[in-house]
Amino acid sequence: MDRLLSPKLIQFVWLSLFSLSLFADSKRPHVIGVFEGIDREIAVEDGELVGRFAPYYQCVFSRVQGDFQFVEMPLAQMLYRLEKGGISAGLPMVQTAERDEYADFGGLLFQTEYVYLLLQDLPPLDSLSGLRFAFVRQFVGDKLLRGADPQVIHVSDWGQAVEMLKRGRVDVVVLPWVLIDTYMKGYDKPYFDRTAAWVDLSMYISHRLDDSDLTEDLRKAIRKCRFIAEQNQGGWDIPVRRQDLKN
Repeated sequence: MDRLLSPKLIQFVWLSLFSLSLFADSKRPHVIGVFEGIDREIAVEDGELVGRFAPYYQCVFSRVQGDFQFVEMPLAQMLYRLEKGGISAGLPMVQTAERDEYADFGGLLFQTEYVYLLLQDLPPLDSLSGLRFAFVRQFVGDKLLRGADPQVIHVSDWGQAVEMLKRGRVDVVVLPWVLIDTYMKGYDKPYFDRTAAWVDLSMYISHRLDDSDLTEDLRKAIRKCRFIAEQNQGGWDIPVRRQDLKN
């Protein structure tokens, strides 16, 4: 009799443990990577998103069921963890073909301007050769290089790139325009910025995500929040300059 019951008992125990595992997974928070080092624009404080970009993302996550844990991390680490499934999503991010291979772009949430920051009023960048560019590692700056035979120096944060520019070690820094006043504060010499590109900002959701519904739920919330922002009459506006310079 014991021999007949034993396999059933083993099966029951296995199914019970499997169910408990699924329950534990369902209660596990979704870790959301947040680009560190741009505190005025987006950061994590007491577990919540803060900064000028925060209202857009707060709008999104408030419309999606789930337990979300926001963790600041460098861009390169965020992309690596997105690919490996170490985080559920990362923000704020721009869409690229490389990232599309391992994560889903959420769709346009808002736009921002990327610029070339220079200390000299150079001729059009496309007409020059051997320009030295600096930008954060894994940033989309590689898509924004100009001129013949450009040289690239990757750095860990924007402050390091701007400091290299001030010391004459690079000619151009590629960065979001909204960061210029932060990193050039107190600099009393002339500097120049030229539009590199207007880009769509949103988030990426990992292909390794266990929750199959979360990707679509986030995308729906992003579409809704983009509409709300457009109707908000500038309440969530990100500062933009009035006139763009030609490059």
